[in-house]
Amino acid sequence: MLARENDALRQAAEFVGNGKILALKGIGGFQLVVDARNEKSVAALRTRKRREAKPFALMYPSLEQVKRDCMVSTLEERLLSSPESPIVLLTRQSRGSVPTTSVAPGSPCFCAMLPYTPLHHLLLLALGFPIVATSGNLANEPICIDEHEALKRLEGIADYFLVHNRPIVRHVDDSIARVVCSREMVLRRARG
Repeated sequence: MLARENDALRQAAEFVGNGKILALKGIGGFQLVVDARNEKSVAALRTRKRREAKPFALMYPSLEQVKRDCMVSTLEERLLSSPESPIVLLTRQSRGSVPTTSVAPGSPCFCAMLPYTPLHHLLLLALGFPIVATSGNLANEPICIDEHEALKRLEGIADYFLVHNRPIVRHVDDSIARVVCSREMVLRRARG
């Protein structure tokens, strides 16, 4: 199925809302996206990606939604809202919108981030709920940066693809940070 412009975005949101796995072309490579609230879809992504236990990153439409699922200090809020837009490790709330079984098995934390590209903002505005947004690759492989490569390598993982016409020159992961003893600590320095 081929769609362009607004129709492509609308269909991508519809697919994710219906439990499908979307390969989304970002600014540093492809990401695999799925409805974080859908335990069955998250488990399918975990199986297809061959990622047994490592927590998935969650992208939330808004800071308010992050606060429903996680405890967020002032410093953590500043990190989440910063221009660098890292993934921030946050202590999860006991009751939230995201089930923990497949998103972050055995972890007391969620890896949360906010949208940092126009495409992310538009997709999450259309969805209105948190998504898993993880690197577009099989475990221990480099991230896909080209549509042709992604179609081959992600064929058995993604159900649909949403791409744009801007080339990705070099793959780059999302940075990861957390607050420890009231200080920001970068765990992985990458994009941003």
